[in-house]
Amino acid sequence: MNIFDHCFERLTDDDKTVLKEYFAGYDYRGSSYTLLANYIWRNTYCLCWEVIDGYLFLAGADCMIGDPNAVTCMPMTRDGKYDTKVLRGAMLKAKARFDERKIPFKMETIPGHMVHILEEAFPGEMEFTHERNDDEYVYEKDKLITLSGRALHKKKNHLNYFQKTYDFEVKPIEEGMFGEIMDLVHHVREAREYGQDEAETLMMEEDAIQEVLNFWDRPTVYGTAILIDGKVEAFALGERLSSDTAVEHFEKANDEYRGLYQAICSEFCKALPEEIKFVNREEDMGLENLRQAKEALKPDHMDEKYSGCFLYTSDI
Repeated sequence: MNIFDHCFERLTDDDKTVLKEYFAGYDYRGSSYTLLANYIWRNTYCLCWEVIDGYLFLAGADCMIGDPNAVTCMPMTRDGKYDTKVLRGAMLKAKARFDERKIPFKMETIPGHMVHILEEAFPGEMEFTHERNDDEYVYEKDKLITLSGRALHKKKNHLNYFQKTYDFEVKPIEEGMFGEIMDLVHHVREAREYGQDEAETLMMEEDAIQEVLNFWDRPTVYGTAILIDGKVEAFALGERLSSDTAVEHFEKANDEYRGLYQAICSEFCKALPEEIKFVNREEDMGLENLRQAKEALKPDHMDEKYSGCFLYTSDI
């Protein structure tokens, strides 16, 4: 269901110019606040957008299950500034689109450091809830490279084992690897047992990985592969998130090789530009195994995410 006027499925060159300005206009500290991240998931979440009173609004719903509801995120700014009076009017206009369709107005993935902006625009009129499952794990790049320190001792042992045991090559991702990368994605998915929700997520993820590979040669897109016996057995894909932070969107490795996950994480970080100091490895989605794995790497900090809704229903 398209809440707003423009769809990500049919972006024109003019659309891309506008969107790039907004996504680059502020450090939202969120892996979903990039043009690429939204574009590669456009078919899964039926994403649409519109600029209202100078603020960019996005909305989406789960196309795969035909969800009749939709959610929006933090309105984005072109110049890094938020005028609470103008923002209030723009949000009420956006909310009216939801009201017209009898859909509850709900905001998700609101960066924790931006909640106060909404509170100032709607004092006592909105309710915000911390969504732990959406919090993103941010690590020091150098620590992911070396895995040094007592807390990471077990991870370091796995990395050492891999480096000493296997004859491997590290290469930047290139077009000729795409077929092997997708074969690996299929292999990893089929080699494990998953619950229904996680299995569905992985199916959608395959499409997103295929999409991001189309941008492999962009200077702000980062991709690293590890080859064993000339075959891609691990890869990581990400992009620049801010001046000092990159986000790793996808990471896959063949479980048959002990230490390969530690190795691809380390090599991906090694290949990042020198000015990148932090790596956002996204959220755990409330999946216990994934949470344990991300916590075990000892993040430098968490970028908290909130949801928000109005405490009333009214017209503008």
